Amino acid sequence: MSDLNLSMFRAYDIRTPSEFLTVELAIRLARAEARYFHECLGVRSVLVGHDARSMGPHYLNITSEIYRKSGLDVTLIPGACSTSKFYFAAMDNSAKAGVLIGASHNPAGDTGRKIIGPGVCPIARDIGPMGGLRKIEDFYRNDLGVPQTTQGTLSLHDPTENYIDYSMSLAGVPPQGLEGFPVLHDYLNGAAGYEMMEAFETAAADLHPIHAIPDGGFPLGDPNPVKESVTREGRLQLETGKYRMGVFFDGDGDRIDFYSGEGRYLSSSFVYAAILPEILKRFEGEDREVFACLKSNPLAVMEMARAGVQVSVNRNGHSQIKQSMIDYPEILGGVEESAHYYERFRYDGQDYCTENTLYFVLLVTRLWRDRPEAFDRLFEIQSQTAREREWGHRFPSDESRVSALLAVEKEFTVDGASAMKKTSRGEDLEATLMRRGLPFNIDAATRLDPDWLQVCQRVSQSENGLARWEVAAARKELALEAKERIQRVIREHGAGKEYQG
Repeated sequence: MSDLNLSMFRAYDIRTPSEFLTVELAIRLARAEARYFHECLGVRSVLVGHDARSMGPHYLNITSEIYRKSGLDVTLIPGACSTSKFYFAAMDNSAKAGVLIGASHNPAGDTGRKIIGPGVCPIARDIGPMGGLRKIEDFYRNDLGVPQTTQGTLSLHDPTENYIDYSMSLAGVPPQGLEGFPVLHDYLNGAAGYEMMEAFETAAADLHPIHAIPDGGFPLGDPNPVKESVTREGRLQLETGKYRMGVFFDGDGDRIDFYSGEGRYLSSSFVYAAILPEILKRFEGEDREVFACLKSNPLAVMEMARAGVQVSVNRNGHSQIKQSMIDYPEILGGVEESAHYYERFRYDGQDYCTENTLYFVLLVTRLWRDRPEAFDRLFEIQSQTAREREWGHRFPSDESRVSALLAVEKEFTVDGASAMKKTSRGEDLEATLMRRGLPFNIDAATRLDPDWLQVCQRVSQSENGLARWEVAAARKELALEAKERIQRVIREHGAGKEYQG
């Protein structure tokens, strides 16, 4: 069974080094997916695309042919496609299943796929009909395929023009609407550059794009804006003072980091706090709720609450968050500190709980231009706290990783921290949130201890053998001390060197 590369089936999607997904296994996987689409989703058509990775066309060719042989009609998005453009195309083809071949911010040699059902509903482990990805894995193990039938058709769908028009309208950015506003984008040779450039040209912004050509070799390194070595050139250009803001993207364009024109980073939870009042103009009612991931800065959560919403902690992961939004209609959106933003989008009379990076970048840019004082205030609040941005360590075995996580939890709970492992709705966080000097339920009136501390830890769902931590605290000394304590504890359990990404 080990030769089947079963480790590629992750919690959120499928990820694996390409060398472990041979042609034979790629065919086997496509057969399993086709069977799932037929038997579990009841669809006869599927939308497909690939991101900027070099092996994308190879796997897409194999996958499309197997789908068609199974009787599925295949609709192809031409060229390198960002994740958010793929989701918008799925909104345009809402009766179809969908598969985007890619591997987000992973190393250049990796591949994988994000799978959705009709209505842009996520398919992941235990998410989706009949267990979602677990059922696909079961079909893959057994390799029963689907009965031979009439071959499906192949057609094209390019959503780019509609995607840009919809996103600009929703963000309140008309043609010429950002005229002359100087902004830098670094696409890290990923898939989002062309649509961003076209939209910002239509808006007449003074855009300076770098690393805009999709290049699956990712010459800068892993296409991950967390990695300072990868973003160094763009950050140095920001320091010249020519721009009012900068935006950095990951390989498939669904993660976005925002910087001021001077090169100061504003964490995602504070960015979301800045734009939330504008978003709320489209959502009426008293029981409005948004998600902020367990890593969100507590002061940013307080700012979100001041906008007039309940802010809840949710599980990490794009599939889990979207499914929770589908399950609970009062939830209108949310943010992860990993730089993912979510919203309940209305399109052609239907709601879709998904991501739209182009819309969020346009909205943030417009508000940064029109209300710079709001962002200045949030930079000031952020500066009153300290953060050790998420880092990871690999472990020699799952057992040693589990023991390390338990030891870290004990380290801080003995010292007065409380641990949270379930959401307010009783769902497993699939992580542990530890807080000292602040409550788990935060609203606009919450008072924090002068020495408050927050520690988050989780098992990585997209990389083998990895556990991740993030620390936020009232002061830099507290954050640094907490990180040092974590690393001291986990070394005793075989932790490898620090991993950023």
